[in-house]
Amino acid sequence: MTTKWRSSISLAAETAGLISERIFSGRYEQGEQLRQASISEQLEVSRTPLRDALNLLANDGLIQFDESGRATVKAMTLRAFKDALHYRRMIETGACDLLQRNEAAEQLARLQESLASLAGDHSPRNRSRFHTELLEHTRNDHLHRAVPMVRLTEEVWLPTRPWYQEFTNQLFPYIEVASEAIVHGSVPEARIQIQKYFDELLQLIENNERTTL
Repeated sequence: MTTKWRSSISLAAETAGLISERIFSGRYEQGEQLRQASISEQLEVSRTPLRDALNLLANDGLIQFDESGRATVKAMTLRAFKDALHYRRMIETGACDLLQRNEAAEQLARLQESLASLAGDHSPRNRSRFHTELLEHTRNDHLHRAVPMVRLTEEVWLPTRPWYQEFTNQLFPYIEVASEAIVHGSVPEARIQIQKYFDELLQLIENNERTTL
């Protein structure tokens, strides 16, 4: 009985992971209905673990159910996106303090490898790795739960904006310097650079999205 329960939980989590990657990659677009029969067939899972997986994704804020129980990829309004960035600015600067207090800064050395890999891979996933690894390395469950929201904003919403690619090189140096600062234990400098990144990003949104406000 215990084995079956654990297997069911594991299958639901694995299925949720597969669906979330499809959302982050843009295969399932914002507002798109997730046809459960089709997904069940594609992933070769029964309806019960699929439904459990969708509930997990709803808890992460990636999908939503309507009154009829139909699941759709959650669309993010401009206001919701800006609110998410304000929240991320708070938790990512706070994550620096946690890393320093927990003496885990040395573990972030692999962030340098992540940033170095950006030279050959400018995919949205690779660009968001600094943010997700920063939260994951705090070993704080509450911050770790924000990872799906980070990936949604960095990998799904931003790449769809027509102005974003033009300013990628303008934003990236803040994260590069922040990473180096964290690795060397300079939390104040890392906080400054992360703060600048979000301030700059929010200003770019304000300048380029006014017509949609």
